[in-house]
Amino acid sequence: MRRWAWMAVAALLAGCGGGGGGDAPSPPPPPSTTIPPLSAQCEANSVARFDSEPLVVGRSTELHLLACGSGALSRLRWALAGPSQMAPLSTRSQSLSFTPTLPGAHRFSVRFSDAQGREHSGSIELSVAANDLPRGLLTRGEPSSWSGDRLSLRAWPLGFSDTELAGSRTRWERVSGPDVTIDQPEDARLLLTAPTVSRDELLVLRATLTRSDGSAVSDEFRLLVQPPPNAAADPLFGAGNRSSRVVPWLEDGPLAALLARCIYNPALQRSGSNLCTLGELPLLGQVSGTPSVEQIMQRVLVSHDWQAEVFEHFLREQDPSGDLRRMLAATTAIVIGGRVRPAFYWSATGAIYLDAAYLWLTPEQRDTLSEAPDPRSAYGQDLRYSSPWRYVKDNAHATPARPVTERGRRELAEIRVELGRLLYHELAHAADFLPPRAHPFLAANRRVYEAIPSNTASEQLQRQLPFFSQEMVGLGKVLFFGDASNAQQRAYTPEDVAQFFSQDRVNDDYSYSLPSSSSVPREDAAMLVEEAMVQLRYGVLRDFAFVPRVAEGESSADKPVVWGQRGRIGEPLLRPRLELVLAELMPWVPATELAALAAPQMLRPGLTWGQNLDQAAVAANRPRPLLAAERLRERELDLERARHAR
Repeated sequence: MRRWAWMAVAALLAGCGGGGGGDAPSPPPPPSTTIPPLSAQCEANSVARFDSEPLVVGRSTELHLLACGSGALSRLRWALAGPSQMAPLSTRSQSLSFTPTLPGAHRFSVRFSDAQGREHSGSIELSVAANDLPRGLLTRGEPSSWSGDRLSLRAWPLGFSDTELAGSRTRWERVSGPDVTIDQPEDARLLLTAPTVSRDELLVLRATLTRSDGSAVSDEFRLLVQPPPNAAADPLFGAGNRSSRVVPWLEDGPLAALLARCIYNPALQRSGSNLCTLGELPLLGQVSGTPSVEQIMQRVLVSHDWQAEVFEHFLREQDPSGDLRRMLAATTAIVIGGRVRPAFYWSATGAIYLDAAYLWLTPEQRDTLSEAPDPRSAYGQDLRYSSPWRYVKDNAHATPARPVTERGRRELAEIRVELGRLLYHELAHAADFLPPRAHPFLAANRRVYEAIPSNTASEQLQRQLPFFSQEMVGLGKVLFFGDASNAQQRAYTPEDVAQFFSQDRVNDDYSYSLPSSSSVPREDAAMLVEEAMVQLRYGVLRDFAFVPRVAEGESSADKPVVWGQRGRIGEPLLRPRLELVLAELMPWVPATELAALAAPQMLRPGLTWGQNLDQAAVAANRPRPLLAAERLRERELDLERARHAR
């Protein structure tokens, strides 16, 4: 996986003075009011109303709290009581999605603040009916969205056999609410952009499954659409990577207000005029050289509570070396969101932004994640090659297949490689901009991008041990920044590109990602760290290859390898570059550890990408086709590469 290292643009760097942070006097507590059981209508003097479809055992439902008028609600907290534990995945959103397990009466209580900061509390009593229709359709997805967000929903058949579903089709339609364009209405997965609204509105969508015999079942999904709060005229998080709703994990923590204001707020200006200083929100490394898990969790913002819970367990149980806690010292905060795509680090805020798709453990958690693709996935479609990659252990995929359609679970240890490599990559960016050597000397009146020292690891690489291929740099602008390809680039064969790359000293073509706003290639260092540390810490090797173009609907597994390597990070030409980067970004890792890196192994040209998975079989001259589960995993990787656009 490749990631963007977002950087402050020139306009952000110009004329941005800083002021030291100080403790403001605490405001008086807002008045608290108790309202009667919440009405389904906005009545006189009411600040909020509720909406819910009928509750039925075994069927997902949505419960919404809508603001009456244009004022936003905040600091929500739901509590549920009843005969069964319905376990909503977030109790701090205006919208809940859950599945009742037993019939009976349920009471929902909620507290929240209105736009003036006044606190309110109220309650709702709803009845859950028994389910006498075991077969049907169930729609699932994140039940709230800001205007302009890209999101996805899925319709799931219940109680039907594969034979009964043969030849069936699913169709989506709008039932009520604001107008919306429905992409690909004839698909079980619905992609859409939330419509523009000026206040809280409900968009009701219906999915209908029609079987080959003409019988049909349907289900409705109620989506709360809200205007983004306090949007800036020239937002820091613009159209290419809009902010989405997240809240501090510790809502009453010592840094909650600063996190909400400084890290992923739609009101942040690209000019940098309202970005926070390091005096207001310091790096974790300014507090502790090796932050504790407790200190780290004080800096976490999430779109759903489960994301923080999984992240904390991961840090406690899947980081025995302590690398990731040490590397988190270079950040101000950690954002985890269901609509963060792609993951990135940004020197404007000093935070890392993680796609929650790497953390899910249950199908219900996975339901809250958007499947909308990275807008960059359409880049470079007219080039003649593709460059698949994968992580392998013992001649097998390091992570097993978990197709979304099978609604499976996974254990915490199963996300170690995927989440670990993501963190090594993004935290390498953070340490590149603000390396450990700089932390004791950071000025409180500087913003993060103003505090970047000279001679960073990426600058040293560029000056002392640069890569060479300008052809690959040009292709990088097409693939990763959407530049139009020229006739020469469109004429390059996979063999041409393999020649450019194989004679250079980088380990991935994303190393050539170089935005026009910067003269320093930052992905080069991050890719070196990612592959090296995943191999050293997890014993997992990385495959990388060039194949003929993988068109939509095709599988990379069936494409012949033109050139490829397993464990390219072990190439002697790369060793001095890796040593330089680790000395700057991870000084606690001795250079002697790099002797443990495996010697690289060439993949067999002419065999398919799928056949090259099992190198033991290839070495015995008995290459084998992929097993069904392996083919599923390759399909997942194809989708992942498209969704995250490398």
